[in-house]
Amino acid sequence: MKKTFQNDLTQKYSKGIIAIHWITALLIIFLFPLGKYMSVLEPSEKMGLIQLHAVVGILVFILTIVRTWIFFKSPRPADLNTGSTFNNKLVIGVHNTFYILLFGLSLSGIAILVMGGYGEALKKNNPDLIKNSSEIASLEAHEIMALMMILLLLIHVTGVIKHYVVTKENTLKRIF
Repeated sequence: MKKTFQNDLTQKYSKGIIAIHWITALLIIFLFPLGKYMSVLEPSEKMGLIQLHAVVGILVFILTIVRTWIFFKSPRPADLNTGSTFNNKLVIGVHNTFYILLFGLSLSGIAILVMGGYGEALKKNNPDLIKNSSEIASLEAHEIMALMMILLLLIHVTGVIKHYVVTKENTLKRIF
């Protein structure tokens, strides 16, 4: 008979971590389709959207820095015990990968602004200053990391649902 593990769901993340978690999640869900939509537009058609994407992306970067600082400086609940060593490591791996991707996406986005001419184009309101997509090395990395982020988000949500169904624990209590 399989041993059932019960986690202490009264342990919650700090209010700051909770707020940043949900704000960041919503912003990412907004940024991904916006980025996909912009990728098919001509530079002259997307100037305002580039500015919006950059501002929201920088906000996500700042929130990620703050969240990382809070995460390591304040008490947090114990890691969830799923009853499986593999799943326990997977949960930690997914969370760590989120941070890595958020930093990677942010830094590659900043690189795109600088090396792709987007920053200068926005300053001068001149879409002709934007380089061709094939000339911007960090653009492909940014797109790949964005896809990885969405896949990771789907894995994360699936894990929450699986945990709820298998252990009958509402682990969302820790992050609400």
